[in-house]
Amino acid sequence: MALLWLLFIGFLSFLCLSAASSNSSRFDKWGPRNRPVPGHRGPDTGRHIRATLQSRKVNNITDGTMSIYTESGVARRAPREPLASYGAGIVYMLELAIGTPGQLVSAILDTGSYTLLVDPDCNQAADPPACQTYGYYDTAQSSTARGLAGWFSGQFGTGYMQGVWYSDTAYIGLENLPLPNLRVGVSQWSQYIWAGVLGVSYGKVWNTGYATLLDLLVTQGYIEVPIFSLGVGYQGGGSPSDIIFGGVDRQKFRGYLEPLEIYPYPQQQLRIYGQVNYRVNMTSLSVTPPGQDETSLTDVNFERNVLIDSGSTYTYLDANLVAAIAKALNAYPDPHGVYYVPCENRDLDGSVNFGFNFYNVVIRVNYADFIVDFDDYCALGVQPTDGPGSTWVLGTSFIRAAYLVFDQQNDAVWIAQYLPCGDDEITDLTMDAGRQLWLEVTGLC
Repeated sequence: MALLWLLFIGFLSFLCLSAASSNSSRFDKWGPRNRPVPGHRGPDTGRHIRATLQSRKVNNITDGTMSIYTESGVARRAPREPLASYGAGIVYMLELAIGTPGQLVSAILDTGSYTLLVDPDCNQAADPPACQTYGYYDTAQSSTARGLAGWFSGQFGTGYMQGVWYSDTAYIGLENLPLPNLRVGVSQWSQYIWAGVLGVSYGKVWNTGYATLLDLLVTQGYIEVPIFSLGVGYQGGGSPSDIIFGGVDRQKFRGYLEPLEIYPYPQQQLRIYGQVNYRVNMTSLSVTPPGQDETSLTDVNFERNVLIDSGSTYTYLDANLVAAIAKALNAYPDPHGVYYVPCENRDLDGSVNFGFNFYNVVIRVNYADFIVDFDDYCALGVQPTDGPGSTWVLGTSFIRAAYLVFDQQNDAVWIAQYLPCGDDEITDLTMDAGRQLWLEVTGLC
């Protein structure tokens, strides 16, 4: 039996990685950008799949036995979530049906991993009641389930899962479109994990050797290119939360999307990290306190590699920058180093600002989204990494303020300030998606 190890969460020691420090872009080859025309609408051929996301607030869940696993057969890495034992934050979940007949399962949408794992052991989960509400996939009840050779082992911060592979039909999106032959990891034993995980990072070309969900959507003709857009919406609701495979919702942002090149380049990431993820370079960080001028926390030559990761509930930066942000937001640490904030600060008109491509785009995260509200207490949306050598992570506390297009065809993440102004103005992406995104797909808000 083949042995297949998967490692989904965690990082190697920090390596400062810098691309060319210039405002020029390889996307310039498609010509200069003109002033966006708000009324312009691109072609929509119906070749996209839209799926709604449900937000789940995970409170402080540290009871029960937990074991720390830090090794795998692939590499040794520190956990991606330094505060995994803290176990709090907001995640975004996608519901899909698996098998024939379909069995409903909800899984955490994770841009930091690349396959579908289901059926954690709820008896050993950090939150057993929540775990039991997210569905269960019973292979014996599916006429289309097919066992595959090999098994998997996955590390999720403090949690762990191991199991076997199956292939089955899944149904995805608002129209429940069938997706035959999707590989599913079915847990046989797990600890601490309270929900399944749907990874949407790079698949067959770089990471897996088999077709993942995004790969299959392309090969089976539902979408034309391996690209999806993500808008999780504001904390507390009031705006839609969805993922669009093969398209872009132009009523979620204004103007042009800014392309952030995947860096290190995929070949380099594979050599350095053993897998390829959505890593880009951040070039500025600042804070704008209520009623005050913006204060920069980095110098003009600053450039740092970061991972954009929807499976991480927090953003993780070096401790000195977290302390500076905490001071501006009147946050205070507990004995474990977790920063708390007075909940009334969510109502203040301030922001934490993340810049890319040397100020070509700055994503401003309002206090209302950056401070995580747990009803009876509030936590700062950024926490310290394990140490100065850890990878920086832009988690959901950042993602709430951005509209993101994850582009595996052109190896880029396109980004704009999240600004919803309606629904269903979706432009389908074609094999010419790079030119579309550079010149044509402008936000209508």
